[in-house]
Amino acid sequence: MLTFLIALLAAFFLWEIAVIKVNLRLDATTRKRLFKAGGRFAIVALLVEFTESLVPQSGLSPAAHAAGHALLMAAIPEEFIKFLAVLRFGKRELNATGPGIAVLLAVGTSLGFGVLESQFASQGGDWMLRALAALPMDAIFGFTMGSFMTFAWRVPGKTDETMLLLALLVPTAFHFLFTFLLILHGLEPSLLWPLAALPAAMLLEGGFALILTNHAVNRLADPPAPRRPVDPAGRRAFQFAGISLVLTLTALVMAAEHADLRALAPCAALPLLFTLDLGLVALARAKGYT
Repeated sequence: MLTFLIALLAAFFLWEIAVIKVNLRLDATTRKRLFKAGGRFAIVALLVEFTESLVPQSGLSPAAHAAGHALLMAAIPEEFIKFLAVLRFGKRELNATGPGIAVLLAVGTSLGFGVLESQFASQGGDWMLRALAALPMDAIFGFTMGSFMTFAWRVPGKTDETMLLLALLVPTAFHFLFTFLLILHGLEPSLLWPLAALPAAMLLEGGFALILTNHAVNRLADPPAPRRPVDPAGRRAFQFAGISLVLTLTALVMAAEHADLRALAPCAALPLLFTLDLGLVALARAKGYT
């Protein structure tokens, strides 16, 4: 229950970050439909993963086991099903909102998936690392997918097939790398390099996703039905940058002072990125850029 509450709170926080970056808030009906869609597609993906988990993997080395699990039971089914969900609902909302809706749809679907998946996080070791790192990374995968789909739908009435393919392949690759390191650390706790590489992977993937989102959103033309910006002056971006900074420092201090909370250290990577990114967004909007 605690894991679920933490995941739910984190999901709302991450959703607000997506809203601030896109500078657009969906109406309550669309938000409700979005999170329900994420939950429904998550159930399908979890059923696929459960079926695949029944295939015996005895005789494999820890690295091969981690790679097979990360690719076949996490990255491919989850990202493919999320891709189908965004593709289906994105075109429904595209005419009314514009291509920027893809970012919100992808992040929202990812968070709906991540909250449901968090119910299983406490069943293995390092539950705190799984609960506090996996959900923000789900959002990063959503930012990546949504940004490429925004580029794909940028020209009205046309779809860039290359961008659409990247919207599937890049998040799948990111998901694989993150999950591989996480699972390998769980299988072989004596190995130090997977846990050491995890923050670097999170920073690289997160930085790529947030920069890509900024480019995708900043190059958008006015939507078909213009809406009032959520954060035109950058005040909310500044506030959330401050919250992210507090989360970063809290995670680092707790990891340093408590040996049983060392798993919190990698969790500071993404709040640090959000702090820098939202700070730059706030500065830009304060200077008149939207």
